[in-house]
Amino acid sequence: MIRQLNIFAIICIILLSGCSNAKRLAEGKPLIPREPNHILKNSYKSALDWDWIGFKMNADVKVNGTSDDFTINVRMARDSAIWVSLTPALGVEVARLLLTPDSVQMISKVPQNKFVYEGDYSQLQGVLGVPFDFYSFQELFSGEPLGLDPMNDKFISKVDGSDYVLIEKFPRKVKKLLGGIDERALAVFNPDSLGINLDGKRAHKYLDKTDAEELLIKRYWFDGVSFAPVKDVFNDLKTGLTIKIERSGNEGHEEGLLPNKTKLTAYGDGVDLEAILQIRRSRINREYELPFDPPEDYERRSSL
Repeated sequence: MIRQLNIFAIICIILLSGCSNAKRLAEGKPLIPREPNHILKNSYKSALDWDWIGFKMNADVKVNGTSDDFTINVRMARDSAIWVSLTPALGVEVARLLLTPDSVQMISKVPQNKFVYEGDYSQLQGVLGVPFDFYSFQELFSGEPLGLDPMNDKFISKVDGSDYVLIEKFPRKVKKLLGGIDERALAVFNPDSLGINLDGKRAHKYLDKTDAEELLIKRYWFDGVSFAPVKDVFNDLKTGLTIKIERSGNEGHEEGLLPNKTKLTAYGDGVDLEAILQIRRSRINREYELPFDPPEDYERRSSL
């Protein structure tokens, strides 16, 4: 009984917190400031509880000014495999992928370019222009913040309009590199690009002496009422690459939140990518087959 009362009390606190913020926003007042742990705990309460996900979605992709539309079927087994079937407007499958934590396999069925590829993520990253691994794709498709590691990452929190933003703390070297700018000062910058000039010998000196992981600035936005993750922004100070993920809508599953629209934008370091993913239908926790049978007569390749 005591345990049930404690759970009930926690739920009431969460609901009252959300209602309080909703009322404040309706009255034109700012959100109540919250600590990072409070924001993350409330976000996890509504996160999707899944072992399997299957969905069909429309994908509008622009790469370096060239646009393509696809239908994509995705089947995912948590932490194990991601199966993807790619079909253009004509309705005939042109590619199939099977991603695991350690490998990438692809069957290209494009006429005059039929082949089977098997390798690691470095090749796929080179083609896409974004440093995504298996878990990045899993988080992207399941609506989770990318690369969020509350056990090892430390954050400060700020109110940003109707959202909360978590900004990862960065080391003293990075603060010097940014001319003394700290995490809280980032709130005054454009949410996408930091607009910081890192040219010059002094900047390159710090860049060369700082680990690549420390030069990646991570920011996460959460809805001020529902605490749903709505945006991630990553700025790589060394390469100049910016990656932004925006989420909206809800598929309405009882297992938790699955956004029905995701927009991925990446630019800088020779990359110009925009992908809008719109789910048409989805199912949670139904086991799927992941058929992947490369034809014997297809060319075998080790590079893309």
